Amino acid sequence: MPEEKIDFEKEMKRLDEIANKISSQDLPLDECLALYQEGQKIIKNLEKALAEAAEKVEKVIENK
Repeated sequence: MPEEKIDFEKEMKRLDEIANKISSQDLPLDECLALYQEGQKIIKNLEKALAEAAEKVEKVIENK
């Protein structure tokens, strides 16, 4: 099964929404925890996407 491609901009926007929601609202602990966990998952996926992009750039540079 192929991996789903990450929409980097969409994920960054969602991460920003999560951060703003957690910091600006008086939320129940369980909701804050759920948002935090979602944010951590997004960060992990974005870090992976950035690492893959950096790898591709390195390959392009090496092939020049």
